[in-house]
Amino acid sequence: MKVLHTILATSLLVLPAVGQGKGYAFDERKPRTKTESLIDRVLPSLVKVHGASGLKTIDPYATGVIVSEQGHILTLDLIMVQKDRTKVVLADGSIHQAQLLPPDDKLGLRLLKIDTSALSKKLVPIKPAKNYPANGTFVVSIGNCFRLAEYSEKLSATFGVVVATASTGLRYRLKDFDYDGKLIITDAANNPGHFGGGLFTITGEWIGLNTRMVESKETNTQISAAIPAVELTAYLERWIKPKGQSTRIIPDKPAVEAKPVYTGIRLFDQGGRRSPPAYIERVRRGSPAHKIGLKPDDLIVRIDKHSIRSCVEYRRALKKFEPGQAIDVTYKRGRKVYKAKLTLEEKKR
Repeated sequence: MKVLHTILATSLLVLPAVGQGKGYAFDERKPRTKTESLIDRVLPSLVKVHGASGLKTIDPYATGVIVSEQGHILTLDLIMVQKDRTKVVLADGSIHQAQLLPPDDKLGLRLLKIDTSALSKKLVPIKPAKNYPANGTFVVSIGNCFRLAEYSEKLSATFGVVVATASTGLRYRLKDFDYDGKLIITDAANNPGHFGGGLFTITGEWIGLNTRMVESKETNTQISAAIPAVELTAYLERWIKPKGQSTRIIPDKPAVEAKPVYTGIRLFDQGGRRSPPAYIERVRRGSPAHKIGLKPDDLIVRIDKHSIRSCVEYRRALKKFEPGQAIDVTYKRGRKVYKAKLTLEEKKR
């Protein structure tokens, strides 16, 4: 995949500016094509995000999208995003400490908030698209690819098309990609640093927020994906007041405690650093699991569309359901695989 760098950057040697006083080795030319004009128009609405690291496998940089004039910036809820250790770099190169708002656990998103009182210019927010893109739509993905851009240096763009809009089994490294909704699948590479960047149509419509590079569990292939912008609206509206109203942060609504579910299954879960496979140790008589014929030594491999590879994943999957719901349980007994419908009950405290 070809990567277009919207400006060449000199990271070790800052050459004298020619006419612009920004440390560039050359004058910046005006956009010559519609695509370059699109990139030039949306760049002020994108930021570089820098956070905590210390681990070899964690990149301490990503990208974010400005979503309000009050200083709200949307990015992914990455490990590097830590309190008092997250900074945002605007398009003009200015650096700002970021306040962290509560994440969205379903979408895996995080809103940051910066102080706008000392800014010389107003922020340029963008609004999410209201529809899913059609397959074959030409797209531009913009982000801080491999941390090539520093300070006021410009972000990078990759090009491609929408391959599909679908729900599928995905994983990041060896962990499930914790998002159950639709994803926009593209062939515009989500290189390290593109995470949290914007996916745009060539007409400038913001259609998605770039995810980390994920992997298909069905095909073991790496996939570049984006959370559809239409899915972002509810989360943003919960935290951002409309223009003209108070800029005070909207307090989050208290979460309704989910009722725990009961299956009657006790897993063979030994202590240790790694969770073992979800083998059944015991099934209570008269329980939902007993009614569908589950037995000790059965191995649970799937609950509805969630793959189960450990006891931890089994418990995590059950938290997505409520008492009264019927779920498909796929299990292995000996060399044979079975599937049954289990109706969850409310756990007695």
